[in-house]
Amino acid sequence: MKKQSWESIGREPEPSWYLDPITAGQKRETHLQLIRKWSEGIRVERILKTDLFEEAYGDDSLLDALFPEADLPCGMDAAFSTARRAQTRHGRKIQALVCDVRSLAVQDCSVDLVVSTSTLDHFCGRTDFLKALSELARVLKSGGLLIITLDNPWNLLYRPLRWFSSGRVSPFPLGYTVSASQLAKDLTAAGLCPQSVDWLLHNPRGISTLLFLGFRKLLRPHAADKMIGGSLRLFELLNRLPTRKITACFLALAARKP
Repeated sequence: MKKQSWESIGREPEPSWYLDPITAGQKRETHLQLIRKWSEGIRVERILKTDLFEEAYGDDSLLDALFPEADLPCGMDAAFSTARRAQTRHGRKIQALVCDVRSLAVQDCSVDLVVSTSTLDHFCGRTDFLKALSELARVLKSGGLLIITLDNPWNLLYRPLRWFSSGRVSPFPLGYTVSASQLAKDLTAAGLCPQSVDWLLHNPRGISTLLFLGFRKLLRPHAADKMIGGSLRLFELLNRLPTRKITACFLALAARKP
């Protein structure tokens, strides 16, 4: 997606299509639990998060809550408008910078933990994707950890949603992504050692959004909250099934720098 497009989105007062607050809260807690589990035992003083859209807009913000004791919780975004909004919203809890993830304005070997939540899957092709991966590896300290999530290409709804996202109605297109096995190979080629993999959030993308909008429109707030919360708990039961790899919205992988 072109940078100017992200700038125009970042200047909106609030995206009308953004996650329902209860869904955003579920997404936040799921990511926080996973990141804390995978980074256990690592002394995290400097964090880099690879986009600030959640911090600018949603109840799924992560950077402000990840490691409150960290010296430098830093996030970057390609859009100045989004970075400014995130900084204004969270104040001294975070540090925001503006740069391209393919050319990070960060020193070599300076970050303990990189968190990249569904950022690299906005590129159109493999060349940009690999360039961004190499940059994430570059800025990690020896022993540092990268936790990355991408759109899950094995999700049953991924291909229809990718086709739909190419149209004018969708706010942004779904871009290039890879399977868990290919991501592990790409991280190894970038000099990192893959360690853990998981599949996150089993709400049927697109369908659940429309369903929850319907609840909000037809029901009173309290009743809508109960219906949405109950639906999310029901969808999350899919995580216990052998089919979890085809119902998850995102794949997640942790890799350490030797």
